[in-house]
Amino acid sequence: MPKPVNVRVTTMDAELEFAIQASTTGKQLFDQVVKTIGLREIWFFGLQYTDNKGYITWLKLNKKVLSQDVKKENPLLFKFRAKFYPEDVAEELIQEITQRLFYLQVKSVILTDEIYCPPETSVLLASYAVQAKYGNYSPEIHKPGCLANDRLLPQRVMDQHKLTKEQWDERIT
Repeated sequence: MPKPVNVRVTTMDAELEFAIQASTTGKQLFDQVVKTIGLREIWFFGLQYTDNKGYITWLKLNKKVLSQDVKKENPLLFKFRAKFYPEDVAEELIQEITQRLFYLQVKSVILTDEIYCPPETSVLLASYAVQAKYGNYSPEIHKPGCLANDRLLPQRVMDQHKLTKEQWDERIT
């Protein structure tokens, strides 16, 4: 019997480990991931990997995992990411986990500047993120420095405006 191959799939908030057979298709691995995380709105997502030339590529669901140009590491590394974005988020993203995965991915690509977000919009989105996480602002509860451990703005935006962390906290809250 052929030896199973170890696979690690990183979602935006978890790391999953699987053992697959040489005959496992991309669809079988994808189905195993979405079943494990309890995702039903699967059509927006896919599995990414870094190929042998160093390019980020989407796993083809109709082909065997091992027949694709996946860098041969142990374990094989994949990222579970949104592949398609909905036109109307409020209408199309029903499940809470789907909304959370999108939120975490969009936040990540904005903070790392993979997607450009104007400074004003970055501050507005940061304020939404703070309200979603901590609720309405209250000076009695939210003391100065309460956001010190939260990464809320791209470094470019913070560098562009010479403000202290406390001044940013005031503008965001």
